[in-house]
Amino acid sequence: MATLRQFPTLVILVLAASGLMMVPALHAARTENWLIARTFLYHGVFFAVMAVIVGLALANRRPRNAARYHLTTLLLAYVALPVVLGAPMAHLVRGLGMGGAYFEMLSCLTTTGATLFPSPRFLSETLHLWRGLVAWCGGLMILVAAFAVLAPLNLGGFEVRDRDVGGAMRRRGGTVEETTARLLRVTRAIAPVYAVFTAVLALVLIAAGDRPFVAAMHAMGTLSASGVSSVGGPAGGRSGMIGEAAIGVFLLVAVSHRLLTFDLGRARLALDDPQMRLMLISVLGVTALLFLRSFVGASDIDRQDNILAAARAVWGSLFTVLSFLTTTGYESRDWMTMQLWSNLPAPGVILLAVAVMGGGIATTAGGVKLLRLFALYRHGVREMEVLIHPSSVWALGHGENRISARGSRVAFVFLMLFLTSIAVAMLGLTATGIEFERSLALAVSGLTTTGQAAGALGHGNDYGDLNGAARAILCAAMIVGRLEALVLIALFNPSFWR
Repeated sequence: MATLRQFPTLVILVLAASGLMMVPALHAARTENWLIARTFLYHGVFFAVMAVIVGLALANRRPRNAARYHLTTLLLAYVALPVVLGAPMAHLVRGLGMGGAYFEMLSCLTTTGATLFPSPRFLSETLHLWRGLVAWCGGLMILVAAFAVLAPLNLGGFEVRDRDVGGAMRRRGGTVEETTARLLRVTRAIAPVYAVFTAVLALVLIAAGDRPFVAAMHAMGTLSASGVSSVGGPAGGRSGMIGEAAIGVFLLVAVSHRLLTFDLGRARLALDDPQMRLMLISVLGVTALLFLRSFVGASDIDRQDNILAAARAVWGSLFTVLSFLTTTGYESRDWMTMQLWSNLPAPGVILLAVAVMGGGIATTAGGVKLLRLFALYRHGVREMEVLIHPSSVWALGHGENRISARGSRVAFVFLMLFLTSIAVAMLGLTATGIEFERSLALAVSGLTTTGQAAGALGHGNDYGDLNGAARAILCAAMIVGRLEALVLIALFNPSFWR
């Protein structure tokens, strides 16, 4: 164990990926699919041996800058790990190729959930399990990185808070040994809770009627906010509205990181989290707007008196909006009921806007993040106060909710960078021959890590017909969306390297 700690972090991640391959190998052996079992076993052993050789060669290397080392490792993990993770799929799926396998695994690792396969039946259950495991571990990886690497550097959404709040903000990273120790400490604190929450949700879904495999896939897709499924989402399962309600409860973990704990006192504090309040306002407001839109459409065709259809339309809107806000992308089985009741097309633009909002900081969700939007709201309120009372003093807030004036400016800069990234991705995608509306949906889906948003404007979630250039642009968008533009700017800033 002491020797393993001396290995570079990227090598340890490759070792973890190699060990993870034993799970689908065992699953395939249980179902007597020996080709898949041997493939995952051989690839796992090969990459483990290669990782040990490289780790021993680099064990004595001591990076000079801890922050630069771990940010670079995080970037390289998203660039290099999909090669390791995708090697078994490239060997097993005919016609996929290494490029397609890379896209598939990067999508799972960044918890985007985009897939090249238009129907779940194109893959075996073992390969679906592999996609779900990679997405689940990708969610755990970004959680650990957020608390252990990004928070001490005032990145990942923490930059909007006052710098004097929290010991992690004052440490500013520390040495490589301190950061490594913090990574281990955070992993030991988060991983058990993350695993238990996944197991609890899976058991609830099984009790509600889902098959154990489907329940496990949906539980992993929910906690990782990836939306990975082996049956096309909750609508393809058997748990019905009870299962969707259970998934909706656990989606709240992607709104406030305070819920990712066994501490009931800290969980109660999550109710005071401005991110939670903004989520409630957004979800309930958008749901009411969608219901009124559907009610008007139902009135035009004399269906407004169908109370059951109206209730199902409300639930379908509520669940789907919450799912897209947390960048999970699951659609309720009653989402189609709303369209049938009102005879109106799906409001895809609203879902794209909700996905851009994103979930909470230090969660598995992507997007702009709710705390940044709250900081912009506070800044707008402050500007109106200054117009009335020019000499007034700004109340920063209290505890972890303190928003600094600098944080509001950084939140605005991030929002502009995010919108610029969408525009750049759209330009690149349209240059490959994709029409404007679909390029918009694809750009938003990549940068918000919401793979299911690609079909929001009615073009379907099929990524399989994209050419190599379009897939490369989406790969870059998924990495930028997962790491965020501010992290990449900090990493490539010349003064940071000096």
